[in-house]
Amino acid sequence: MDTGSLTKRERASVGIAWVIALLSAILIGVLAGRDRQIAWVSIAMLMLVFVSALLQLILAKPAGFIHRMSLSLAGAAVILALASLVFVLAGASGFVTAH
Repeated sequence: MDTGSLTKRERASVGIAWVIALLSAILIGVLAGRDRQIAWVSIAMLMLVFVSALLQLILAKPAGFIHRMSLSLAGAAVILALASLVFVLAGASGFVTAH
């Protein structure tokens, strides 16, 4: 199965996961402190695993489930990795320290 054979609903389910990843990255950048941003990116990725699975289960189409999940999570991972890079360049720390 290639991406050209995805139906409109299948593409939408993948796109929704990517949009949620982008919104999560923006919210983390705005709301989280510099010392917590990288930790929140990890939490956002975990949330996206569940959201992507839920979106695919809502489709109720077993054929191509792994392909759609892979596309959803790969895109989300790229978006959050880029956000992490921006956070680190802006001064975020990769280590959470106790205050």
